[in-house]
Amino acid sequence: MRILHTVASLRSETGGPARSVPGLANALVDLGLDVHVWSPDVPEHLPTAVRFVLHRGSLEDALDEIADLDLIHDHGLWLSMNHRVAMVAKEKNIPRMVSPRGMLEPWALNHKKWKKRLGWWLYQRRDLGLARALHATAASEAEQFERLGLKNPIQIIPNGVDLPSSSAQRTPSTGPKTALFLSRIHPKKGLPLLVDAWAKVMPVGWQMQIVGPDENDHRAEIEVLVQRAGLSAQWHFSGALEGEEKRRAFEQADLFILPTYSENFGIAVAEALVYGVPVITTTGTPWEGLIEHECGWWVKPDSVALANALESACRLEPEQLKVMGERGITWMRNDFTWGAVATQMTVASPNASMAAKRR
Repeated sequence: MRILHTVASLRSETGGPARSVPGLANALVDLGLDVHVWSPDVPEHLPTAVRFVLHRGSLEDALDEIADLDLIHDHGLWLSMNHRVAMVAKEKNIPRMVSPRGMLEPWALNHKKWKKRLGWWLYQRRDLGLARALHATAASEAEQFERLGLKNPIQIIPNGVDLPSSSAQRTPSTGPKTALFLSRIHPKKGLPLLVDAWAKVMPVGWQMQIVGPDENDHRAEIEVLVQRAGLSAQWHFSGALEGEEKRRAFEQADLFILPTYSENFGIAVAEALVYGVPVITTTGTPWEGLIEHECGWWVKPDSVALANALESACRLEPEQLKVMGERGITWMRNDFTWGAVATQMTVASPNASMAAKRR
């Protein structure tokens, strides 16, 4: 089977799809599929190894280089690129699957609301209606598709997570314990809520590490809030980390916090868990399994709920946090490996999955 994945950007600073699309493509190659990836924005070096065929240049150039496509799997919405993929798939009668990647979630729809409302009625609703299937990474995302009146078949399949190498190991804290935020520094991520929660708790012997690329100068806004709250001695900021530096950040963390308003998946949560780091995140994510698997806290996206979770986490002894982290590792290895995710993609129904054939 020959598949083309299309995505707006493969730059790591643009968010989860830049990692999850290559991860899925590689896993499908491992299952024996002929997998291609095209993006109009490809950095010189990708943050992950490439076992698929990577296409640069225009979409038309990529399609000229690929014969007899069975499926186009488009990731994301709203952009002219996504609209062009929809039109080309229709013109060439190639089945198309769409992963909205959280771009239909309520918070996302309310961000630049009027522009999106116009785009919805001009082209986006119609483009989605032409898709052979929609891919949701969680049941909550699938329910949102249905609330919007979309009638396409829906496949609910999570993103996968890269397992650490055998050499990866937790680094015991010798100084203050570290709570880690590792994501885009963007208004959606809820960092003002976390500043307020931290100021309520003022956990003794803890520091907060904020890691990620800055979007629209939001980091400067957060730094002002941190200063006003008197937290500058505890809160530390750095830019995006990749490779070994990112691995060390997870290995040295005692707790991971993602206070986000909205995520269709939240790949950083899975990355923290696979490194054995307990997680605090919100009901704006689909990570209610943190409670079932006893490896974290899943609370409302408000400062009081976050403060309560933070206080509970910071009261735990290192050994208790370690046990929680070990439960998280087991959960990720059982349910979220890329091999398991790719298998789900390939065995799903022919008319609602990546196994769909050209009619």
